[in-house]
Amino acid sequence: MWAMSEPVTSVERRKHPRAQLKLPARIRWPGPLGMRLETTRTVDASRDGMLFHRHERCDKMARVWVAFPFDPAAGTSTQPETPARIVRVERGAGGGYWVGLRFESTPRTAKPPSTEERRGSERIPFALPIFVRLAGTPWPEEFMTQDISQHGVRFETSHIYALGDKVLSMIPWGEWSKTGEVAGRVVRVEPIENAHGPAPIENLEAGKHALIASVAVEWSRTGKL
Repeated sequence: MWAMSEPVTSVERRKHPRAQLKLPARIRWPGPLGMRLETTRTVDASRDGMLFHRHERCDKMARVWVAFPFDPAAGTSTQPETPARIVRVERGAGGGYWVGLRFESTPRTAKPPSTEERRGSERIPFALPIFVRLAGTPWPEEFMTQDISQHGVRFETSHIYALGDKVLSMIPWGEWSKTGEVAGRVVRVEPIENAHGPAPIENLEAGKHALIASVAVEWSRTGKL
């Protein structure tokens, strides 16, 4: 049920009912110049999504990451975030827009046979900021991890990467923040279906495609390139 000043639907299609909870939330929006953060308060929320109000319009199906409930007292410390997608944008009668988003969980794939499993440690689905730069370039770019382990990481990006690229990565969270930059090598690049975001220029000859991609990096055992 929507609040009095909110958009009304004639048919309830949600799996989980939403409660009118006004809790702080932080939205991370991707953009062509990097990530930007927006703090807000929920109008209602459920296990699979939430509704909030903002002054600017946003694109339906846009990809975002949510820290919810958000603890403003945490300051600059990093909180784990939940990937989500904008599924509803409606103009409000009093101005601004009502924005509904759906949380997305990382699907767990079936564990391969031990003879095919090459990872030394299990990867844990976790959305955290990660700063990545190609070897030989000075400025890192900010992305979001999809999963992470002691031996590698997988992140979502609109930047063009190719197999074998050498990269330096830094994760400002927990014990990882004490490590600084970690050297690694790109071992897998997979396009993400139905991804909405700033797409780079493709280079088909180099095997690079103008799609939002999932990039897997294997850490260097020595920590150096």
